[in-house]
Amino acid sequence: MFDKPQVSVIIPMYNVEKYIRKCLTSVKNQTFTDFEVLMIDDGSPDNSGKIAAEFEKNDKRFTLYKKVNGGLGDARNFGLERAKGKYVVFIDSDDYIKKNYIEILYNECENNGADMACCRFYYTYFNTGICLPMVIAPKKCVLPKQKALKMLIRDNTIKNYAWNKMYRKSLFTENQIYYPNMFFEDIATTGRLMFHSKKVAITNKYLYCYQKRLGSIMSTMNAKKINDFLLSVFIMRNYIQKNGKYNEYKDSLNFLVSKIFIFNIYSVIRMHLLNIDFKNMKRNFRINRYLCNYLKSENYKPVDDTPSLPVTFIQPGKRKNKKKKVSE
Repeated sequence: MFDKPQVSVIIPMYNVEKYIRKCLTSVKNQTFTDFEVLMIDDGSPDNSGKIAAEFEKNDKRFTLYKKVNGGLGDARNFGLERAKGKYVVFIDSDDYIKKNYIEILYNECENNGADMACCRFYYTYFNTGICLPMVIAPKKCVLPKQKALKMLIRDNTIKNYAWNKMYRKSLFTENQIYYPNMFFEDIATTGRLMFHSKKVAITNKYLYCYQKRLGSIMSTMNAKKINDFLLSVFIMRNYIQKNGKYNEYKDSLNFLVSKIFIFNIYSVIRMHLLNIDFKNMKRNFRINRYLCNYLKSENYKPVDDTPSLPVTFIQPGKRKNKKKKVSE
């Protein structure tokens, strides 16, 4: 069973010694047992690897890999290259799952002939005890890929997150799709995977617990992250247009870009306030408008490789306090 498991669970780890035990325990206690766990220590300097090694020692389904730090996308790709399962799930190492998470998603794929399955999730907040369900949750259904992809691009009822989903592994291997080494790599990737799905199964069960903590990508936006946020959508549009389907998904893409335009205004203001530097704030507003208009433009020409931004946001820097001259 373990030489050819049905499901491969890929868990990248970096500086999560406070959370990784709960994550791995939630996987170990699954009602579905025909799975392997690939724990990817992405050069973590803390004790995450030591904790993972305990699970490897006590359960032959768990395997620990150690690699030089390369980021979340690189760690996921590392796991994909070694995964043996028919299906793949990704779990962030500071999150945890309900005990029937794998079983329900696996059955949704198998029973419906679906290439992907998605579940509802909770937002949990560290050290507060607060646990909130996702605000707009999809109903239980099986969708053709066209309808599912439009919902995913709009990022409302189906989110772009890599987690809370099960994927047929062949979506990656047969289409040569892997995660780019950047922030928001899931936005750049999940849509491309769904583009090649025939059907997507949705369950109305809340099975994944996403833990929100200080230091998360969305709570610490800077120029690099804002650039990658927009670049991830460029990658999605480029891929869809390159495959001749831009007009079919144009309205959904434009809807997403309009949301990002508004969110980026908040991110730019917050970034400059935190750095107490407003020198390039107006310029960053103009860059935001230009890039979002360019993303919606009919003149955009797809490229064969990964696209790049024609202009990028400028990171503000903290001003040094000027010493006052003291009169003699």
